[in-house]
Amino acid sequence: MTKSCIVKTMPFAWTTSKIASILHITPQAATSDAPISEIITDSRAIKPDCLFVAIKGDQFDGHDFIGQAIQKGAAAILTEKPVENPGKAAIFQVQSSMASIRKLAQAFRESFSIPVIAVVGAVGKTTTKELLSSILLGKYVNVLKTEGSLNGFLGIPLTLLRLQGKDQIAVVEIGIDEIGAMEQHLAVVQPTHVILTANGPEHLHQLKTVEIAASEELKALDYALTREKPMAINLNDEFVLRWYLGHATRLRRNAYVTYCLSCHIPIGVHPDLTADYSAADSRVQIHLPGGLLSLASPIPGEHHAHNLLAAVSMATFFEITPEQIQTGLQTFKTAFGRTELYTLPNGAEVIGDYYNSNPTSVKAALQLLQSRATGHQTHAVLGDMLELGSDEELFHRALAPVIRATNVKSVWLFGARMKWLQDELKKQSYNAVQHFDTHDALVQTLKPAIKDGDHVLIKGSRGMKMEKVLEPLIGNAAAGKTPSK
Repeated sequence: MTKSCIVKTMPFAWTTSKIASILHITPQAATSDAPISEIITDSRAIKPDCLFVAIKGDQFDGHDFIGQAIQKGAAAILTEKPVENPGKAAIFQVQSSMASIRKLAQAFRESFSIPVIAVVGAVGKTTTKELLSSILLGKYVNVLKTEGSLNGFLGIPLTLLRLQGKDQIAVVEIGIDEIGAMEQHLAVVQPTHVILTANGPEHLHQLKTVEIAASEELKALDYALTREKPMAINLNDEFVLRWYLGHATRLRRNAYVTYCLSCHIPIGVHPDLTADYSAADSRVQIHLPGGLLSLASPIPGEHHAHNLLAAVSMATFFEITPEQIQTGLQTFKTAFGRTELYTLPNGAEVIGDYYNSNPTSVKAALQLLQSRATGHQTHAVLGDMLELGSDEELFHRALAPVIRATNVKSVWLFGARMKWLQDELKKQSYNAVQHFDTHDALVQTLKPAIKDGDHVLIKGSRGMKMEKVLEPLIGNAAAGKTPSK
């Protein structure tokens, strides 16, 4: 496989003339070229000499804060609307502020020659990004990564605009929620390396089917293939495996690495990295070409063992030693709302996994709950899975056999869509299920039901705000939001 070297580069300096050149537009009200200290979209973060980009969002319209930006000394304004009383600020009026900031970010990214790793996939992106970034810190001092899940049309350019001359490598998460988005994001990010974590039901309100969603994700591998960019290939994923088998003859042997966990793949396919996971101690045994690497996964669950293996597989392109991997993983922190573990005063454990939810991640979370319980009682607190399109009822009902297979003692449901799951469970003679219309009602009933040593999973899509169940439940155990191991 190709080994990557780090080439240090210096980014260009932002000025109003540089922005005018990239956007091919002459600013209004500008009397001379002016330096730009920073590109900002958040009105709360406006600084003197910045470029304030007015973005119309779901809750706020940045255009409403242009006057405030000018008063605070912004050197330039990027806007879709005319600006009255611009003062000394250069005004860039454009058709689309979003398209323009993406164009600026793309030009800025092109001034760097460092490796830029794109992490894509329906599930596991954020955790894989965090694990990979941690591993890289075992070797490199300055690693830029996507903050949280800022992986969309605005989040990606904001990530790239944070690049600095000291950065040695970048890990950029790419999320898609519509057809064609992946190609647009890849054009901005221009990754030097690509990893696709796994496919599954995601944003089906626009992507329509799992097959279409997977085909959109696979465009990242197509991008890497046609440009001969190194990629890590997950043979556990049926869609990726199919892609690999269909493109194997076109792949340069030193430009990809294949991996799988507890492999069940076709005869004749030989992964470069294989691994096994022990739920008892959250240990991942990775078989590298040069020997065995035994890692204590910093985050429990077989699905996270997949993510760890993915991160290690990508790290092999950078000649990172086992010792550096171990050192880097010590810096890992769980991303907000993903497999946060808390211990209550009575010894009960609560798993907070409330940032995102889909059928694949719910199944993985239920399996984790089962593996952690070791004979104790389990409670699954589930909020609606959103953005699943026309088959959302089918996806919610299909959780019933998963719940039964993982031996959940009791199920606590929140959200209109979870009424389908309640109905399905009762049809299957599973009666330890309750549905609630408010977070408060759920907490008041759930809290006294949690006994010594019980295990509780709290899971739901971001829009369901399941932290409103988690926070009153864990109380002081939330201090520092440090997962227990």
